[in-house]
Amino acid sequence: MIPAHKFRRSIAVTETGKRKLREAQKLKSGKRITYEDIEEVLDFQVSRSTIERFFRGKAVEIENAISIVEALGLDLEEVVDVTMYQKILG
Repeated sequence: MIPAHKFRRSIAVTETGKRKLREAQKLKSGKRITYEDIEEVLDFQVSRSTIERFFRGKAVEIENAISIVEALGLDLEEVVDVTMYQKILG
């Protein structure tokens, strides 16, 4: 069983957020940034499986979510439900 405090510190992307993440993955050269590329940019501090879960809309720890979106040049508020985010950080 997952401890309750883990749920309070986790957040998932919205459907709109998923689209924004996918758009941010596309480089101007037409090449796509892979999960492995993101993992490398983050010095392997966030695992590829966590990055994949976040892109699929599954909840991940807030710190990991922030790292992922910043690696793509986004802000967390662009991809998550802001009211949920504010409740968590409360």
